[in-house]
Amino acid sequence: MKHCTMYVSIQDTGKIMEAIAAAFRDGTPRLSDDRNQLTVTYGKLFAKHTLTFTLMTLESHPAEFEDMLKGMYAFYYPVETGHPHIKEKLLMQITALNAAVGLVSSKELDQDTMDKIWTAAAEVNGLIFFPSGAILAHGKLLLNPEGESEFEDYQVTVSADLIDGHILVTETGEARKRRSMELLKERGVPSTPHLPVLPGDEHATIRTKEEITRRAVALCILAMYGASFSSEEVDAGEEKAFTARLIGLYQADDFFTPREQEFLARERPALTDAVQFAWMYECYWVLLWALGYIEELQFPGEICDVQTAVDILRESGHYDGFAENARMRSKQEILDEADLIYRYDWACVNARVSGEPAPAGLNDEVVVERHRALNWLIRYMDADWDDVRTDT
Repeated sequence: MKHCTMYVSIQDTGKIMEAIAAAFRDGTPRLSDDRNQLTVTYGKLFAKHTLTFTLMTLESHPAEFEDMLKGMYAFYYPVETGHPHIKEKLLMQITALNAAVGLVSSKELDQDTMDKIWTAAAEVNGLIFFPSGAILAHGKLLLNPEGESEFEDYQVTVSADLIDGHILVTETGEARKRRSMELLKERGVPSTPHLPVLPGDEHATIRTKEEITRRAVALCILAMYGASFSSEEVDAGEEKAFTARLIGLYQADDFFTPREQEFLARERPALTDAVQFAWMYECYWVLLWALGYIEELQFPGEICDVQTAVDILRESGHYDGFAENARMRSKQEILDEADLIYRYDWACVNARVSGEPAPAGLNDEVVVERHRALNWLIRYMDADWDDVRTDT
């Protein structure tokens, strides 16, 4: 193997080349004038060996970089694995990447060279992708095409600068953060003052009522479909026919994202994917609340009332009835819940990293799905549904 690629989420991309140059300082590093290529030379004349590192960023090559990320996402998405949580985190990480450094070596990469690559990657929280399709983090296998992983858990890394650069700090945002932290304290949930504020009332933009109703219908249909295939005994033909009738009844043909369309089109979805989509009931529940159908979002310690959630859509009879009876929550209410779930999720992630259960009776799976739905509602990072992140 003579080449590999490092992927990074970082605001100051110049730090990547600095980290590589420092790791390979025992050679002769030479940076190009545009600072996008670093050549490291070892030896002289006939014994000369070179390593060439070429940087590409989302900013410098937006179309090319976006295509590359879509290709990576499409490569790992269908991987069947006994580590679905790790795969989900990897897919989230892919959407956060904004720089890639391709390495080409004049000879096979030996252990000494790989050690230096890991040293550089550690400085910038980089992932290393190999031609085999394996992707590694911190020197350990994160995921490969066979679905193998050496991780029990993985924390998505997004440059704080990239996140905070989208946020204008205002008094309403700061006040909301203070209220959330008081609530967490009352409920015995750990918190940290270092998490940034979310956008304040002055700058936040909430999804439109039409966007939310269409998404809610799609999520309910997907959750029912996924839940049905969590049983090995389901008749795939009957379930597909029933789902097709629902889609027609609620005029939902164009409500689904590309990822969801691919899931629905499979002859029979894999059990892990079916279970993942069944969790969309929790996202749907949040949207029902945002549309005024649910009175309150209770403490996220238990799964939602699935029967009630399904009945709300069923009793509406059709899409127009569902949309007409909806009463949108205020921007302030939605932002309050988004800020609160953000801090609940931090508490869950912090506990998981420490090898502890979620604190204060939180259900971490319910929390992350609520976080996903609320981040979509507040247009976090302006991401489409398939790309919504739940950064903490």
